[in-house]
Amino acid sequence: MRMKATFWSILAASVAILALGAWPAPAAWAEEKAAAKTGIDWIDTWEDFIDKTKAPAPWITWGGDIRFRNEYVGNQTLNENAVNRGTRGKYVDYQRIRLRWWTTVTPVKDVDLNVRFESEPRHLSDPNGTDTWNKEQAWIDSANVKLTNFLGSPLTMTLGRQDIFLGEGWLVNDGTPIDGTRTYFFDAARFSYEFKEVKTTADLIYVQQNHRGNAMLPPLLSYKQNVTEQDERGLILWVANRSVKNTEINGYYIYKDEDRVTGIANSDKGFIHTFGGRIKGDLDDHWQYRIEGAHQFGEKNDRRLRAFGANSQLAYLFKDPLKNQLRLVYEYESGDDPHSRGTDEGFDPLWGRWTRWTYLYTSFVVPGTGEGVVRETTNLHRFGPGWTFSPTDRIECALDYNFLFAATGSMDHAGPRGTRPAAFGDGLFRGQLITFTVGVNLTRHLKARVINTVFFPGGFYSDSRRETACFIRGELYFTW
Repeated sequence: MRMKATFWSILAASVAILALGAWPAPAAWAEEKAAAKTGIDWIDTWEDFIDKTKAPAPWITWGGDIRFRNEYVGNQTLNENAVNRGTRGKYVDYQRIRLRWWTTVTPVKDVDLNVRFESEPRHLSDPNGTDTWNKEQAWIDSANVKLTNFLGSPLTMTLGRQDIFLGEGWLVNDGTPIDGTRTYFFDAARFSYEFKEVKTTADLIYVQQNHRGNAMLPPLLSYKQNVTEQDERGLILWVANRSVKNTEINGYYIYKDEDRVTGIANSDKGFIHTFGGRIKGDLDDHWQYRIEGAHQFGEKNDRRLRAFGANSQLAYLFKDPLKNQLRLVYEYESGDDPHSRGTDEGFDPLWGRWTRWTYLYTSFVVPGTGEGVVRETTNLHRFGPGWTFSPTDRIECALDYNFLFAATGSMDHAGPRGTRPAAFGDGLFRGQLITFTVGVNLTRHLKARVINTVFFPGGFYSDSRRETACFIRGELYFTW
């Protein structure tokens, strides 16, 4: 697999940054209270200054962040002999800089006015790199009013553009999946009511999402970039009960209605009802677990929908000086049976299309082979071990090994959108996905991270799509 010098230089720089994080800290910040200090006077003075400027008055807070990423994707079509050398070809190396600024104004008690501005220009280094950064939209990606203790009741209302994350984000996290991790926003009205006597919270959420993201607020700069493939509306009822010690129990109902947009590939139409439950808790001081399951029915692209999914994890926390944790995950999403022509059994991730467990596979490999759209997973068994540890107070490392299988066969599988991808083979084994992540807290406001992912395709793919794919990201993240 060919790799350019740009890739190696970014990787070397990332490793150097991580080495700085591993350098032994002065004895003065061995105590937990001082662990965030760098031991360098001018840096600590600057960090203290940042903290003090974030609330210039009792009625206002503000902040911002800058995220720089260099991303390298190799062989995303699983075919090193591919003719196309663009974003669906042998390799691609590019940079992204996301800039955000936000503020919260509290004119009176229990009333917050929130706004956040965002833009992320990108630059392509290889192949066919340019000297300029491409034009990107600039968004008001958060603009809402939050009313707490409404009329003296335990009701909180958040009205407007907002981020919504439920559970582990399996089904609800990203309302704008096409633009990657630039934005996550939902145009929504959220009502949260707390039943304190029974330790229960109920959330009722209405969502109205336009394919261009302009249902409530248009982009500040628009280049007609879509944020989702269809116009969407939805209703979510999410109930959380914490009456059992160290345990959270959730029940939920999610309704999603989709209107197809002419001219957009893979635009869906139909309606989906999803009923599900989730439980998460501690078995003792070391063992933790979570399990979630959901049943779907409705209509999708003129076919009946009948699908099921599950998501689970069992973890053991050693609670030793290295903070070792071992985990075992299992996820299931039913696949469309090619023999049931009038029914679609493929599980729909709803608003859960994001890089929850992999960037490489769901963002590049799956859409690159024609099986589905970006960050959409279905027809899947995923299981495998994971290990997290911290060699120093400032470093966290994670290693995950996922075995991926298809829930239904691929040889005569029609695919989730009615076409049989040429990349399919005759097996069920999708392949092995290995991810190693290293993150470093360089200071309280500056972090670095490197993600390395390798995918080894299995018999689910044809003989011409059995080459190894990889993804490497180097990232610097500064927060004011």
